[in-house]
Amino acid sequence: MNPAKTQTFKASQWLEESQLCVCCVSPNETSAHFCSKCGAPLSSYAATGPFECLFAEGYVYRQAAQRPRSLIVVVGVWLIFGPLALAGLISVFAGNRVDAISGAGVGLLILPISVAMIWKTTRNYLARKPTNPKSDI
Repeated sequence: MNPAKTQTFKASQWLEESQLCVCCVSPNETSAHFCSKCGAPLSSYAATGPFECLFAEGYVYRQAAQRPRSLIVVVGVWLIFGPLALAGLISVFAGNRVDAISGAGVGLLILPISVAMIWKTTRNYLARKPTNPKSDI
């Protein structure tokens, strides 16, 4: 058999047996529920299983923080994590209750996570290169 045909056959067989990620186009096993390179959900099971659903949501938050594509993503992160940051701040400084120590502990946990998500998303959106839609035509 011709070596070029053998290589072509092996390459086509490899492509048929792998599942490509829609986000990063890397090959994955056909039974994979998440991409091995970027962590994007690949199957419907990734959105329905209890733990898998958490991983899929984590992927969405990572994408929003690392590569916000539009202003609505930044506004959405502010709307989700802004009230959480405010609740954390209130929990830290509300000191006239019996469970003030546990409330302050929860507030100290929520506050830095919320502020970090808001800061990172806003910073990455402002630092991105503006795209010119007319250059794509």
